[in-house]
Parts: sequence; structure tokens; C-alpha cells
Amino acid sequence: MAESHVLSALKQKRATVSGQIIAAERLIGELRATLVHLDGAMRLFAGDEINPEAIPPKLPRPIAALPTAMPRGDMARMVLDALRQATGGQSLPAITDAVAQALGIDLSNDKDRQCFSERVRNTLYRLRDREAVESLRDGLVNVWRIAD
Repeated sequence: MAESHVLSALKQKRATVSGQIIAAERLIGELRATLVHLDGAMRLFAGDEINPEAIPPKLPRPIAALPTAMPRGDMARMVLDALRQATGGQSLPAITDAVAQALGIDLSNDKDRQCFSERVRNTLYRLRDREAVESLRDGLVNVWRIAD
């Protein structure tokens, strides 16, 4: 006989998944209605000269997800590599861009850029506490470099 807490969790999960399916089907219906309205508007302006079904669909670009978890020490290694490759000190945005490029992450989204920049900054602070890097003030900007 199945444990009651296991059966209860499975029932809850099934209810959640079936609810997500219903929500997705509703969204599909709304998108199809929007498509019908767009086709009607194009026919209104272009008449029978246009065939909306001939317009190829444009798939959305996949969003490059930020790595949520990395093996221990990988972020620190990548930050140190970015600092080693630079001549002189590097600002936080420059280090962030170098690490993102090494990981193949697209930071065109401001939210992703801010989140990833915070992770790089926290790594820099930990490295500074271990005296592996140092920060210098250059005007209004902190510049990071490998400690001597």
C-alpha cells in the first residue's frame, strides 16, 4: 500500500501539471484569435493581394539562461583568468563581460547583466578577502587587479 504522504504529493503534482496544461491551451486559443485579427487587418489594408498564411513564422530566440550553479571554484578561476589576461586593472563591467564571453552567456538583457555582475562582484570581494586580488580607486570607478 502506498504511503499517504507520497500519494498526496503525487496528487498535488498532477493537479499542478493539469492546471498548467489548461493555462497553456487557453494561451494557444488567445494567440490564435490574435492571429485571426492580424490576418483580417492585413486583408483590410492590402485586400486580396496578401496571403497571411504564406508569411513564415518567426520563432522566438531561446533565452540563454545564466548558470545557476557552477562547480566550486569555477567562477573564481574565470574571474582570475580575466584579470590575468588584462593589462593593468579592470573595471567590474569589463570583468563581467570577459567572464560572460568565456562562458558563452548573452548579457543583452539588463536583468541578466545585473544578476551576473553581482555574482562577479561577490566573487571579487571573496578573492579580495583571501588577498588574491586588490581593488584600487580610479576616479569614481573601482579597478581590480591581481594582488602583488
